[in-house]
Amino acid sequence: MTLDELAISLPNGLHDAELHRCTIDYAARSVQLVLKLWVGRAEQMEVYRPAIINIIGMHFWIVESADPEYPGDDAWLIIDTGEVSALERTPAIHLPDVPQTSFVNWIYVRQWNAFIYVAAETADHRWTGPEEDHAQTIDRTSD
Repeated sequence: MTLDELAISLPNGLHDAELHRCTIDYAARSVQLVLKLWVGRAEQMEVYRPAIINIIGMHFWIVESADPEYPGDDAWLIIDTGEVSALERTPAIHLPDVPQTSFVNWIYVRQWNAFIYVAAETADHRWTGPEEDHAQTIDRTSD
């Protein structure tokens, strides 16, 4: 399964996912993302569910420099993903060629205003806990 196919299988894809930890094993050519995936729906918008995404057969993991104008001091990162081929502009960073069996995706990091580019053979996920309603933890006193 590609990262895009995985995203399509999820309620809201990887849009506004909370990335809590990323572990790259260069020897094993794998990446493990520990996240809380947004699974909210119309009647309950701020619902997230913990999950792990494994990216296997990694060809590259390239991180753009963070925009210095962005504070980047949050406890976790808010991300989104998509296919590099669907980007309106060519990435500023040269991406190496990969086998045709691979997927090439971008991961946008909101707090950095920057991209991570990943190419790999396959991706999978598993849920690691029950749904959590984040609406209960949102501070509405500043509204």
